[in-house]
Amino acid sequence: MKYILTEEHVPIPEKIEITQKSKVVKVKGPRGELTKNFRHSALDIQVSKKVNKKTNVAKSRVSVRMWQSYRKQRCQVNSVASQIRNMIRGVTTGYKFKMVLAYAHFPIIINLIGNGQGIEIKNFLGEKIIRTIKCLPGVTITRNEAEEKNVLTLQGNDLNNVSLTCALIHQACAVKNKDIRQFLDGIYVSEKRLEI
Repeated sequence: MKYILTEEHVPIPEKIEITQKSKVVKVKGPRGELTKNFRHSALDIQVSKKVNKKTNVAKSRVSVRMWQSYRKQRCQVNSVASQIRNMIRGVTTGYKFKMVLAYAHFPIIINLIGNGQGIEIKNFLGEKIIRTIKCLPGVTITRNEAEEKNVLTLQGNDLNNVSLTCALIHQACAVKNKDIRQFLDGIYVSEKRLEI
């Protein structure tokens, strides 16, 4: 069955400026600017502004529309709208993830590289190999040993980049050729999507 029109509206808060040209959406806010390309999806993105005649208050919103779509195609509308919502939140409050170092016997040694632009993991399960992970653009890693021991904090505006950097760190500490129920060593996400 075809659905004639599927649409979703994302309200634009104050202090946020959104521009759209040929499915490339730019969001500007107090924390910076994010750009995302939605050319792969067959839908319409439109930034509109409405003025209430009685109260004279302008309300702007982003409309995501898809015409003549089947059920599986229309899922893209909600996905794109959610991405735009995440971008708006990213440039207003940002995203913060916390990761915990877990080890039983061999303490994991962590060194930050280049002002938090990367991380070095040493002595994982007593191995001599040094694992190096570089952060994705716009992500910084901080560590405060005085407040919280064995905790890494990742911050950034782009939710995708922050969460993917967490995934890269987690995957670098995967236990190989052992029973993972017994060997629980690794770096795990403890808190996610916190406001900065």
